[in-house]
Amino acid sequence: MIGLISNAVLPIAVALLLGFLLKRFGGRDESFWRGLEWLSYWVLMPSLLISVIISAPAIDVPWLQVLFSLFGTLICLTLLLFIGWKTHVFGREYARFTSLYQGVIRFNTFISLAVMSGLRPDLLPHLGIAAACIIVVINIACVSVMTMNSTDHMVLSVSRELARNPLILACLLGGLGRITGVPNGFPISGLDLIGQAALPMGVLCLGAGLQWGAIRTGLGLTTCSVVLQLAVKPILFSLLAIVIELSSDWALVGLLLMSVSTAPSSYILARQLGGDAQLMAGIVATQTIFAIGSLPVVLFLADFIKVVSLS
Repeated sequence: MIGLISNAVLPIAVALLLGFLLKRFGGRDESFWRGLEWLSYWVLMPSLLISVIISAPAIDVPWLQVLFSLFGTLICLTLLLFIGWKTHVFGREYARFTSLYQGVIRFNTFISLAVMSGLRPDLLPHLGIAAACIIVVINIACVSVMTMNSTDHMVLSVSRELARNPLILACLLGGLGRITGVPNGFPISGLDLIGQAALPMGVLCLGAGLQWGAIRTGLGLTTCSVVLQLAVKPILFSLLAIVIELSSDWALVGLLLMSVSTAPSSYILARQLGGDAQLMAGIVATQTIFAIGSLPVVLFLADFIKVVSLS
């Protein structure tokens, strides 16, 4: 079982390191990496999500249990974060708090899918469906929190950006295609071929985009985000999964969504909406590093206490 976890997680660590080294020593300018990021975000990842959701075999989804465990975890963390904000545990600067909020609520879809492809590729459709259920809500929640004190013009502008978010649109298109019975042949098979490049490309770009100098920014809040995201969040989800007796397969799906680092796109949203972008960059970099070590531990403990089954 330890070998299975290692085989799923270590390739991600290698790809992250390779991306970092290529960025620093590969002789390519910033525009090269911005182009790869654009390709991954706007073409490859949406293609993967659409093809996975539409091509998934008939899956019996325990909707009540899945949604309760996922959203229950996010609601508990949101309440905890706002209590901390109101009591000034996280300081008094709202811009910094919004970066902490994104760092705890969002998740890295690339890493979740990449780990699942190495751990249980048969559950990739399950993960795609679960991710589709929460991506839209998480994005709306983050934008709502960040624009509480914003002007109507900014809210309208961001709403338009949210409406054309490629991951949200891909999930909606995939769900619509599944409901209407779109066949698995072309063009879905073409999207599947294109989407196969999404995971390695996305992880490479993540490694290249790590901003090591930003780690020193807001060390206290960054540490808090690491603890909440990589420890408290999977523990909360596991407790809810046990209470509602969520099946081991769906528990594994939810656990991979709830125990990875936050989304790199959090940094872009922080810049757009007046959050603390430098703190956000530090949170993304720090969580990504620590998640490589924490994720195997989370999976091992979850298997040990029978929340999931990896054997």
